[in-house]
Amino acid sequence: MDPSKFGEELKKLRLDKQVSLMDISFSTRINIKFLEAIEAGKFSVLPQTYVRAFLREYGEAIGIGDEEILRKYDAFRDPQTSPAPRETSPTPRPTPTPAGRTSEPKEHKISLSLKKNIIFAGVLLAAVAFVLILRFPTAKNPDPTQEIPFDAVVKESEASTFKPDTLVSVVIPPPVAQPDSLRLEMATMDSVWISILVDGKKTLEYLFPPNRKRTFSAKDKFSITMGNAGGASFKLNGKELGPLGKRGAVIRNVVINEARLKSL
Repeated sequence: MDPSKFGEELKKLRLDKQVSLMDISFSTRINIKFLEAIEAGKFSVLPQTYVRAFLREYGEAIGIGDEEILRKYDAFRDPQTSPAPRETSPTPRPTPTPAGRTSEPKEHKISLSLKKNIIFAGVLLAAVAFVLILRFPTAKNPDPTQEIPFDAVVKESEASTFKPDTLVSVVIPPPVAQPDSLRLEMATMDSVWISILVDGKKTLEYLFPPNRKRTFSAKDKFSITMGNAGGASFKLNGKELGPLGKRGAVIRNVVINEARLKSL
């Protein structure tokens, strides 16, 4: 093979692998001018001591085996070193049989018989092994160190420590309503308009003529607004309060509670 053709062949393989000379130089530390000389077939410009080493590194970079690239290099350097074709000895013709068929050599018949015996023995051994496996199946030993999930341990612990016998239903009694502690009695001597706020929640408004009586109840207090304050008299829990103001006077938000009762 001509060196230039050898170099062109290497270059084509490199291009097919999409590898640049710069990549090879970076990975092998070979000067790029030596790589260009290899692809140009100019092996005389290379350091002769390192030619074969350069070729090995180049071949590895583009995916060619060491032996193949060196064999091609040696082929064009010394054509006499290439292996000569072997001389093949003529194959003897088989001797015809009386029936017109070619008789096979004795060695070939022995080889076929040996192969048949080996195949038969292999099939027999496989059948025996299959029967033994069916009769004596290998039992899997349980893993003594099998871990129990943490959730299962918690549930077992709770089940062993808390076993309610019966379900106890707790009946909560309704709150006991406190009775009204204040009782306010009113008696009119004249026409009166009155507005009473009971415990800060409920407002009652009335217009009474003379000589009328009315009783109101509360838990904590009364807040009274009325016109003609002297037109009516009041009692708190049976104790006399009298009129809350003068006749014709208007009073607003007068509080009547237990403190007033105690002051009587």
